[in-house]
Amino acid sequence: MADKKKTYNENKVATIIGQGTELTGEISSEGTIRIEGKVRGRVNCEDTIVVQETGRVKADLIAGQIIISGHVEGNVFAHDRLEITDRARLIGNITSPRVSIAEGVIFEGTCSMKPVGEAKPPVFDKPIIQFPKKSGESASTG
Repeated sequence: MADKKKTYNENKVATIIGQGTELTGEISSEGTIRIEGKVRGRVNCEDTIVVQETGRVKADLIAGQIIISGHVEGNVFAHDRLEITDRARLIGNITSPRVSIAEGVIFEGTCSMKPVGEAKPPVFDKPIIQFPKKSGESASTG
Protein backbone atom coordinates (compact mmCIF):
# COMPACT_ATOMS: atom_id res chain seq x y z
CA MET A 1 0.00 0.00 0.00
CA ALA A 2 1.46 3.36 -1.03
CA ASP A 3 1.47 6.22 1.45
CA LYS A 4 -0.58 9.24 0.41
CA LYS A 5 1.40 12.47 0.42
CA LYS A 6 -0.19 15.13 2.61
CA THR A 7 -1.06 18.30 0.76
CA TYR A 8 -1.05 21.68 2.47
CA ASN A 9 -3.10 24.74 1.57
CA GLU A 10 -1.83 28.07 2.89
CA ASN A 11 -4.79 29.82 1.23
CA LYS A 12 -7.47 27.93 3.19
CA VAL A 13 -7.05 29.88 6.43
CA ALA A 14 -8.83 28.63 9.56
CA THR A 15 -7.35 31.12 12.05
CA ILE A 16 -6.14 34.70 11.63
CA ILE A 17 -4.27 36.64 14.30
CA GLY A 18 -4.76 40.10 12.80
CA GLN A 19 -2.68 43.25 12.95
CA GLY A 20 -3.11 44.97 16.30
CA THR A 21 -3.78 41.63 18.04
CA GLU A 22 -1.37 40.27 20.66
CA LEU A 23 -1.71 36.67 21.83
CA THR A 24 0.26 34.87 24.53
CA GLY A 25 -0.05 31.12 25.05
CA GLU A 26 -0.37 27.97 23.00
CA ILE A 27 -2.28 27.88 19.72
CA SER A 28 -3.28 24.58 18.17
CA SER A 29 -5.22 24.19 14.91
CA GLU A 30 -6.01 21.59 12.27
CA GLY A 31 -6.29 24.29 9.58
CA THR A 32 -3.95 27.00 8.36
CA ILE A 33 -2.98 29.77 10.80
CA ARG A 34 -2.09 33.22 9.44
CA ILE A 35 -0.24 35.54 11.81
CA GLU A 36 -0.35 39.27 11.05
CA GLY A 37 -0.08 40.46 14.67
CA LYS A 38 2.05 39.45 17.68
CA VAL A 39 2.27 35.96 19.17
CA ARG A 40 4.27 34.69 22.17
CA GLY A 41 4.38 31.06 23.26
CA ARG A 42 3.90 28.08 20.94
CA VAL A 43 2.00 27.45 17.71
CA ASN A 44 1.07 23.91 16.60
CA CYS A 45 -0.71 23.37 13.30
CA GLU A 46 -1.51 20.28 11.26
CA ASP A 47 -1.57 22.30 8.04
CA THR A 48 0.30 25.58 7.41
CA ILE A 49 1.56 28.47 9.53
CA VAL A 50 1.97 31.71 7.57
CA VAL A 51 3.76 34.60 9.29
CA GLN A 52 2.94 37.71 7.27
CA GLU A 53 5.37 40.65 6.94
CA THR A 54 3.58 42.41 9.82
CA GLY A 55 3.79 39.29 12.04
CA ARG A 56 6.03 39.38 15.11
CA VAL A 57 6.44 35.97 16.71
CA LYS A 58 8.35 34.91 19.84
CA ALA A 59 7.30 31.28 19.82
CA ASP A 60 8.20 27.80 18.70
CA LEU A 61 6.39 26.91 15.47
CA ILE A 62 5.41 23.35 14.53
CA ALA A 63 3.42 22.59 11.36
CA GLY A 64 3.34 20.58 8.19
CA GLN A 65 4.36 23.63 6.19
CA ILE A 66 5.64 26.99 7.44
CA ILE A 67 6.01 30.20 5.43
CA ILE A 68 7.77 33.12 7.14
CA SER A 69 7.72 36.68 5.81
CA GLY A 70 7.78 38.50 9.17
CA HIS A 71 9.98 38.30 12.27
CA VAL A 72 10.27 35.06 14.25
CA GLU A 73 12.29 34.35 17.39
CA GLY A 74 11.95 30.69 18.26
CA ASN A 75 12.58 27.21 16.96
CA VAL A 76 10.80 26.18 13.76
CA PHE A 77 9.84 22.59 12.92
CA ALA A 78 8.15 21.83 9.58
CA HIS A 79 7.14 18.23 8.89
CA ASP A 80 7.34 18.79 5.13
CA ARG A 81 8.49 22.25 4.02
CA LEU A 82 9.82 25.58 5.31
CA GLU A 83 9.93 28.75 3.20
CA ILE A 84 11.61 31.94 4.42
CA THR A 85 10.92 34.89 2.14
CA ASP A 86 13.28 37.78 1.38
CA ARG A 87 11.81 40.15 4.00
CA ALA A 88 11.89 37.65 6.85
CA ARG A 89 14.01 37.61 9.98
CA LEU A 90 14.46 34.31 11.88
CA ILE A 91 16.39 33.85 15.11
CA GLY A 92 16.21 30.19 16.11
CA ASN A 93 16.91 26.67 14.96
CA ILE A 94 15.07 25.13 12.04
CA THR A 95 14.25 21.51 11.25
CA SER A 96 12.57 20.47 8.00
CA PRO A 97 13.15 18.01 5.17
CA ARG A 98 12.81 20.82 2.60
CA VAL A 99 14.00 24.40 3.22
CA SER A 100 13.86 27.45 0.96
CA ILE A 101 15.65 30.59 2.19
CA ALA A 102 15.47 33.64 -0.06
CA GLU A 103 18.41 35.95 -0.63
CA GLY A 104 18.45 38.80 1.88
CA VAL A 105 16.96 36.85 4.80
CA ILE A 106 18.38 37.47 8.26
CA PHE A 107 18.80 34.02 9.86
CA GLU A 108 20.67 33.15 13.07
CA GLY A 109 20.56 29.54 14.18
CA THR A 110 21.13 26.02 12.96
CA CYS A 111 19.44 24.14 10.16
CA SER A 112 18.76 20.39 10.26
CA MET A 113 17.36 18.69 7.17
CA LYS A 114 16.32 15.05 7.50
CA PRO A 115 14.09 12.95 5.23
CA VAL A 116 10.33 13.18 5.82
CA GLY A 117 9.35 11.19 8.91
CA GLU A 118 12.87 10.92 10.35
CA ALA A 119 12.91 14.20 12.26
CA LYS A 120 10.70 14.38 15.31
CA PRO A 121 9.09 17.59 16.58
CA PRO A 122 10.25 18.89 19.96
CA VAL A 123 8.45 17.55 23.02
CA PHE A 124 7.24 20.14 25.50
CA ASP A 125 6.95 19.40 29.22
CA LYS A 126 3.54 21.05 29.57
CA PRO A 127 1.51 23.77 27.90
CA ILE A 128 2.21 27.39 28.72
CA ILE A 129 -1.47 27.99 29.47
CA GLN A 130 -3.75 25.23 30.72
CA PHE A 131 -7.40 25.72 29.89
CA PRO A 132 -10.09 24.39 32.26
CA LYS A 133 -11.45 20.95 31.38
CA LYS A 134 -14.95 20.62 29.96
CA SER A 135 -17.53 19.32 32.43
CA GLY A 136 -17.28 15.57 32.71
CA GLU A 137 -13.54 15.47 32.03
CA SER A 138 -11.19 14.68 34.86
CA ALA A 139 -8.62 17.34 35.68
CA SER A 140 -5.00 16.33 35.86
CA THR A 141 -1.86 18.26 36.52
CA GLY A 142 1.36 17.91 34.53
